[in-house]
Amino acid sequence: MGRSGRDRPFVRPIAARAAVQSGALAWRHRGRAAGRFAGYRLRVLDGTSICHPGADRTTWRLHVGYDLATAQVDQLELTDIHGAENLQRLTYAPRDIVLADRYYARPRDLRPVIDAGADFIVRTGWNSLRLLQTNGEPFDLFAALAAQQEQEGELQVRVHEGMTGTPPTPPLVLRLIVRRKDPQQAQAEQERLLKDARKRGKQPDPRSLEAAKYILLLTSLPAATFPPADILTLYRFRWQIELAFKRFKSLAGLDSLPAKKPELARAWLYARLIVAIIAEQIAGQVPDSPPSGCGNPAG
Repeated sequence: MGRSGRDRPFVRPIAARAAVQSGALAWRHRGRAAGRFAGYRLRVLDGTSICHPGADRTTWRLHVGYDLATAQVDQLELTDIHGAENLQRLTYAPRDIVLADRYYARPRDLRPVIDAGADFIVRTGWNSLRLLQTNGEPFDLFAALAAQQEQEGELQVRVHEGMTGTPPTPPLVLRLIVRRKDPQQAQAEQERLLKDARKRGKQPDPRSLEAAKYILLLTSLPAATFPPADILTLYRFRWQIELAFKRFKSLAGLDSLPAKKPELARAWLYARLIVAIIAEQIAGQVPDSPPSGCGNPAG
């Protein structure tokens, strides 16, 4: 009698991987077709929370680097609750492109990525960073947003890093990619902000409601190779790490951490993560098509 899908440990990760690999293949095809992206490695950085039994808040935080071309975890770090999410969790190589959400838009974490020869596309909020004009004068973000005529556009901005030294570091000038959301998307985000404010008994900041109409991305990638539409397209691949987290938690059982003592919990988590990574690698070795000579027999 055949085994059920529940008893097959790799059925679920292989099926779930199909969606991820389709995105990875799309990235590779896009690069080959234009010839502009050849040699770049697209990576995603994000973190997920793990709680010990009875905890009502994060106990451990798992920081994961994910290679979209191979659909594999390429770097992993486990920290306690004090391990903040930042871009320096990854080790970079030249021509890496890292995608990260707004929690990674920190002024002193951006330049080291560029210094390593890599680039980033990081989502940002209206108050995540202090942005200036390229000449160092104040930058009015909302005036710039109101003046944008097209749905997609970009601005040159300077990031205030808050650093002093001798000799002074050169200004960090980046591209701010702006996309005006569809009315339905903007309304949904505004309603979420209003609901969250009601829960806390506060009034939402009017600037947050206005910024909810836009997607704001900061990038160090060159405009000549990566126009705004491509930056927005590449950033959409970031959601694939959410699928990876779901698979990891399912494979490793990370939602059922049994140990409370830090040393036992860390050992248990590492053991489970090793199993999950091996399962991911095995799932990734499944061929896309039958080997030559193993197709449907004739007759």
